Amino acid sequence: MSDLLPLGHSTWETITHLGSAGLILPVWLLAAWGVWWGGQRSALQVWGLSLCAAAGLTLITKLMFMGWGYGIAAVNFTGISGHALLATSVLPPLLGALLAPQGGRLRWLSAGLGLALAVLVGVSRVKLGAHSWSEVMSAWLLGTAVSACALLALGRLSPAPPWARLLPLALLLAFAGRQATYLPTHEWEMRLAIRLSGAEKPFTREQLKASGGWRARSQASNTSSLSDRPQAFAPH
Repeated sequence: MSDLLPLGHSTWETITHLGSAGLILPVWLLAAWGVWWGGQRSALQVWGLSLCAAAGLTLITKLMFMGWGYGIAAVNFTGISGHALLATSVLPPLLGALLAPQGGRLRWLSAGLGLALAVLVGVSRVKLGAHSWSEVMSAWLLGTAVSACALLALGRLSPAPPWARLLPLALLLAFAGRQATYLPTHEWEMRLAIRLSGAEKPFTREQLKASGGWRARSQASNTSSLSDRPQAFAPH
């Protein structure tokens, strides 16, 4: 799929930022406020709870690998992609609510546009060497489930001021640069994994590949440090 999109490295870096926590979470909070304003509080609860559950599962898979070495060598899986998960969970309902507040077929078409953007975010993670296809595809599936739950629960939104509806989209467009709103979430995840597991260093993708199984080999062979880690551990 990525070979069909011969974009430059800088373009992929901009696209991948559309799934960063530093951008998506503020956008989601603004969208949540709009859904609340529109009288769809039960739908907001469904969206929020399903997103929290998906994000929690994503974090668990990362901690299990970095702290204890559990992964799947056969498909190069070390944890669900956070960028792809957030983009797929937030962008489809966001555009569906913004562009079609009254619902209907237009809402699903608008959500499809958001899903297309989320697909590009996932492809960017592979192109930039941050994730494997298995990690991105699992994020797409999980995020699509979150979006479907939110869209199915979302009814007609009560009229709101146009500026209020456009705020999330304006924030998304304004801070989509490569360096904007970056949060070092991956570094935080590594430190949490080490603290919980008691390991000296996080396990690496190379160790999992060398094991050929479900758990990476002992960290005794890991000579990398937190500041000198393989490309596979680019910020998620």
